[in-house]
Amino acid sequence: MKQHLDKLRATLEQRFNASFSDWDRVNGFFHLLELADGDHWVRAGDLCEEFFYISEGLVRIYYIDQDGHEVNEGFYEEGKLLGPISSFVNGTPCLYYIQAIEPCTLVVANYPKFQEYAYDKPEVLRFVITFMQSLFLSNAKRDAKRLTSSGEQRYRWFCREYAYLQDRIPQYHIASFLGMTPVSLSRLRKSASKAEQ
Repeated sequence: MKQHLDKLRATLEQRFNASFSDWDRVNGFFHLLELADGDHWVRAGDLCEEFFYISEGLVRIYYIDQDGHEVNEGFYEEGKLLGPISSFVNGTPCLYYIQAIEPCTLVVANYPKFQEYAYDKPEVLRFVITFMQSLFLSNAKRDAKRLTSSGEQRYRWFCREYAYLQDRIPQYHIASFLGMTPVSLSRLRKSASKAEQ
């Protein structure tokens, strides 16, 4: 447990510029959860009040479209914080699924309890605000790229932004994320490979 909490603290301090004068109290809000490849952390329709830090592994967020197809929204790896904001802020059911695509170790906390603790602690509240802002900004940037670009542009963007994850994500998941069929993705990969030769 300690090694995972140490990783969490390092991420909070480095990525979110957070400082915690009462770290022993803060880490008491968290517990470990292990997920096997394919396990769901949350499913659409569930009420969820938790957020988590990925200490080890890789997860995806996906929706089910009107035709019953899985549509990937994003991939999140070690060092990322994640949670269904609309669910734990508004008390509404989660709209999507979060699933492990590798074995995962998550450090999980209850958001309302954590926020209540942070309420009169500016250094902790600053982290909460920065966490929310970072999720919003990264989602907005990703969605804009996916909605305004051609298939080839989306693929090139993915290769730049997610190069370090390409070998860890099955091709059919990448195709779904990019809004194309696996066959179209295969063609783009072959074309890009030839252009590099």
